[in-house]
Amino acid sequence: MRTKDYPLAKLEFDEQKNILFYRVKQDQVVDVAEIKEMLVYVQEFMGPVRHYAVIDFGGNLSSSTEARQVYADAEYLQKWRIADAFLVKSLPVRLIANFFIKVTKPKVNTRLFVDESAAINWLESLKE
Repeated sequence: MRTKDYPLAKLEFDEQKNILFYRVKQDQVVDVAEIKEMLVYVQEFMGPVRHYAVIDFGGNLSSSTEARQVYADAEYLQKWRIADAFLVKSLPVRLIANFFIKVTKPKVNTRLFVDESAAINWLESLKE
């Protein structure tokens, strides 16, 4: 598994499963500047490769409405991301992620999970 640690996140790529694990570092507020920086990470790390992703938000993270919209509108993700499995570990983060999925309606197929193995299983099921 290829990995790289960035200031705001740790990225891991499982080449065999074609799944990027994007682990957002905790105890931070993600606004437009942070989400743009995080999008640069994934572009630098993955390049022009279609892939699936587990986005691990953890349990102690908050984001602005504007940052979530930048994520939803990101051209790189729309072109290269096949599906997002959002992984959350607390009720507040789950509420924000669920709101994002239902209201912002990301253009990439997205589901919310509390268990990483369930997230991976869902992504694997999309390959069939």
